[in-house]
Amino acid sequence: FSAMFFSAPHNLLMPGISSGMHDGWETKRRRGPGHDWAIVRLGIAAHIQRVEVDTSFFKGNFPESCSLEICEVRDDAALDAVPWKEILHRTKLQADTQHVFDEALAHGQAATHVRLNIFPDGGVARLRVFGAPTRAGREAEALRLLNAMLEEEATAALKNCCGATHWARAMAAVRPFADAAQLRAAAEQCFEKLTREDWLESFRAHPRIGEKKTSAPADSQRWSEQEQAGARGADASTQAALAEANRAYEARFGHIFIICATGQTPAEMLAACRQRLANDPEKEIGIAAAELRRITQLRLEKLLQL
Repeated sequence: FSAMFFSAPHNLLMPGISSGMHDGWETKRRRGPGHDWAIVRLGIAAHIQRVEVDTSFFKGNFPESCSLEICEVRDDAALDAVPWKEILHRTKLQADTQHVFDEALAHGQAATHVRLNIFPDGGVARLRVFGAPTRAGREAEALRLLNAMLEEEATAALKNCCGATHWARAMAAVRPFADAAQLRAAAEQCFEKLTREDWLESFRAHPRIGEKKTSAPADSQRWSEQEQAGARGADASTQAALAEANRAYEARFGHIFIICATGQTPAEMLAACRQRLANDPEKEIGIAAAELRRITQLRLEKLLQL
């Protein structure tokens, strides 16, 4: 911010409505060129859709006008070098008024920070910025939350992605993850350390194709239903054939048939199950493990978009 002669710009972000001039951001009168400004970091990267600039209680000392600029950076330290983009041209303000800007904003640009410029000085009670989080913003926030969890909380969240306890614990232990690529790479590294018993444990966390596993955590259940959406649309004869193939598979290999069902039709899953029945058990557990790895990577993507 440029100045805080009478009160701090942090007041712009206080909850609720202002209770007086002391409860907003007020700068002293300028006697030379220039204008006052304050930068706020958004709670999550977003496409801005509406902005409120509230001058409540500021009557003789409200700014003559304001403008808004945005930027997108990962680190606050880069703010000095980043180019700012104007989304609201300099616009006249009124005393003691809640100004709402929506149609006047330049839409379509992602932002992590907003700079409120007031001309030449004065007081603003509140600044509110509304928008739709970007995919990158949701991902960064989900990673921040995952990194901040207690170890047992992170382990439980990661077990929704892969039911192997050793894998989930290993993933929780190697936090923090700087980005999604590091999360995916860590998942693959932790997979390499799993034993046969770990894979079997992870298989047991999944429902059979076409069925629900009601004992699974809510996120895991929801993701399984999304992944198997194609199987639920199968006709009665295909569903019966899938159930029969599942039984034959379990009798031969001792664990459920695992396949990355996302985008697969019931007929394709049925054909894959019948084809894999011809494999020897050692080869098949390797194929099932590879399918589970694909499922886990897709679920990690979902975890980052919560």
